[in-house]
Amino acid sequence: MIGFYLLGDMGTGLEDQYKVSSSLEKNISQNKNKDLFICGLGDNIYEEGCNCIDDNQFIKKFEEPYQNINDKIKFYMSLGNHDYGYNLWDLKGNSIHQIDYGIQSQKKGKKWYMPSRYYTFTKGDIDFFVIDTNFVNQTKNEIEDQIKYLVEKLNSSKKKWKILYGHHTLRSVGGHGNAEKEMEDFFHQLLEKSSFDIYMCGHDHNKQLINTTINNKDITLIVCGTGGKVYHKETKLKNVGEGELEFCSGNLGYAYCTPLKHTLKFQFYDDSNNLEYEYIKKK
Repeated sequence: MIGFYLLGDMGTGLEDQYKVSSSLEKNISQNKNKDLFICGLGDNIYEEGCNCIDDNQFIKKFEEPYQNINDKIKFYMSLGNHDYGYNLWDLKGNSIHQIDYGIQSQKKGKKWYMPSRYYTFTKGDIDFFVIDTNFVNQTKNEIEDQIKYLVEKLNSSKKKWKILYGHHTLRSVGGHGNAEKEMEDFFHQLLEKSSFDIYMCGHDHNKQLINTTINNKDITLIVCGTGGKVYHKETKLKNVGEGELEFCSGNLGYAYCTPLKHTLKFQFYDDSNNLEYEYIKKK
């Protein structure tokens, strides 16, 4: 039986990251599921990613904070805006070093998994689609290529559940708020040609669960950017429709999903492993 954790905006190397890491380790140690893994929701290394594959930040802001988590438990990572950095003359910035680190990590049997900017993987009855939402760092052709790739993979999926995740928020009552035009257009094109059940992300440093409708399709949105830094305490309810926001918390922490026979059970925890909210997603 599988089970997966949601962890975003974690790579600070500071006390807040270690608090969440400690609570995550404890939950994992008590978890009976045999196939556990972590969906990394971006901003893996603050503030500007890593300058090379041998950058010591990979050690200080990833390997050491999660050293007590078994290497068999993989972190399926996505790229956040901080992972690209601020080299405006180079669109790909520092992102390539995290991909290279992920490839090297898997050769060594370690935790970090990121074979490319966007990719898919399958666990149990779920197909996962990891996307790159840093559209300001992509050319028009690259964005179109990603849409084409995702549409093909989504439409060929035979699994019960289809879950997308990336870094930026699509809808959010937090500080970053709703998607900018490039991302809005991306998701509208995607949903015109395919469908999925859930979109998970970080970016806003809070936890949210939103049920909304886009292109006449019902989508559950989950924000979980509370892995390493506290802020974004605002709650801008006007960003979502009436009754769409199911849950919101500004506490540090993570989320965990248990796939059951006909449902997905999501549980949201603070950094002391207190259960804040539980949600059942039905097909």
